[in-house]
Amino acid sequence: MEQLSGLDAAFVYFEAAGGAHVSSFAIYDPATVPGGTVDFGDVAAHIGSRLGADRAFRSVLARVPFDLDHPYWVRDNNFELSRHLHHLTLPRPGDWRQLCEQVSQLHAQRMDLHRPPWDCYFIDGLGKIEGFPDGAFVVLFKMHHSAVDGITGMGIVGALHDPTPEIRPAPPDEWSPEARPSPLNLLVRAAVSYARRPPRLLSAARHSVPVLARMPAAATRLMPTGRVEQGLFGGVPHTRFNDRTDSRRNFDGRAYDLAAIRAARTQVRGATVNDVVLAGIGGALRRYLLDKGELPESSLVTVIAMQEHVKGRRGANQLAVARASLGTNIADPVSRLRAVHESSARSKAFIEAVGPRSFVEYAEFLPGALLVPAIHLVRAAHLGQYWDTSWVANTYVTTMRGSQSPIYLVGARMIASYGFTPFSQRNGLMHSAVSYCGRMLVSINGCPAVLPDIEYYGDCMDASFAELLPGADLDTVSRVRPGPAR
Repeated sequence: MEQLSGLDAAFVYFEAAGGAHVSSFAIYDPATVPGGTVDFGDVAAHIGSRLGADRAFRSVLARVPFDLDHPYWVRDNNFELSRHLHHLTLPRPGDWRQLCEQVSQLHAQRMDLHRPPWDCYFIDGLGKIEGFPDGAFVVLFKMHHSAVDGITGMGIVGALHDPTPEIRPAPPDEWSPEARPSPLNLLVRAAVSYARRPPRLLSAARHSVPVLARMPAAATRLMPTGRVEQGLFGGVPHTRFNDRTDSRRNFDGRAYDLAAIRAARTQVRGATVNDVVLAGIGGALRRYLLDKGELPESSLVTVIAMQEHVKGRRGANQLAVARASLGTNIADPVSRLRAVHESSARSKAFIEAVGPRSFVEYAEFLPGALLVPAIHLVRAAHLGQYWDTSWVANTYVTTMRGSQSPIYLVGARMIASYGFTPFSQRNGLMHSAVSYCGRMLVSINGCPAVLPDIEYYGDCMDASFAELLPGADLDTVSRVRPGPAR
């Protein structure tokens, strides 16, 4: 039995606000499999043989009565693999838009936290989709955010896949179930935890003293002119994406040449691949909002996650967040890239100067007993409609570095991978980008209440990247089709 970290537990508490799970789905080409076909049974058996890859596959949450302390992971003594595996077939013609709608519906469904918080869907019936080979299939994994973040998720991907079509032998599995603790047992543990908490809080406070001392100097060093950096500290403009959302989700995915993105960063000294991705998204937002007559005078702002797992620190989620301008108020793509680079560099430098550790440590002391009722009150009284989170960000962007060599599931080559991230009530547009086999795969997660025409927004993104990438145009920028993995 292992207790969740404060940050992991926060995702359990925020489940009451509308779901705190992540999903990823990948498209596979079975041509590399002997016989050229893969069915649901093949994938189910393979996943069953790799359950030892991560604790979360067979662990269930045990919540402390009244949420007096953070929950525990308990090895589930009622685990049944069949409850987590599902088979779906797309109706004809099985086109790209139908696939997007299907995965959106699957992601929108809330998770059952009374069993290990994950599900896997095998989807076949894909029709003649440009860029998809005959017999292509999709596997979607859905897991609660309390059990996984971007880095741990990539670790699970690596454990489930193989570097060649040959399937590796299953690793030894020494897992054994355990009985769920009684409510009294959990209350006793909570009492012990609270007895230990003051020294831990004092230790965190001691770490915070130098952090607070460094903040003014860091801010002055990063902004020597005294100008308030919008992406770092300032407010952000309100947009349609920060209106109230509902439980519906929509999706679109785009793919761009990674070599062209790397070339684009050379247009601005010091710019990174992530800066180019942010500038491309900023250009897409500018085009879309201009078309709607809704472009604010000041730039939209994004939150970028800084994930760095520290050895010895418990918890699936270990991150700090930084804000950055997206340069949506700048028409010239290179000037926008320069503004994005300067903003993101300042924000990251500030987080590093004050120490990202402090942001994670204080999550340990989040009072679930107070936080959960507050969340329920806000939801029941519909107070969320009055809480404008545009002071945080207009949208969120996560980026991950994936394998640059093909990986295989039961011998089938992965062609592309896309994903979903959780929403808040006032953030109805999310982006995630992962590099794989020479391409940058960008996932667009929306809510139809604020983004009803998500495919058009994807077209705006294509146009934005076409003007940002040297020598590119709309004919060479990939649209929605994933194309073959090289």
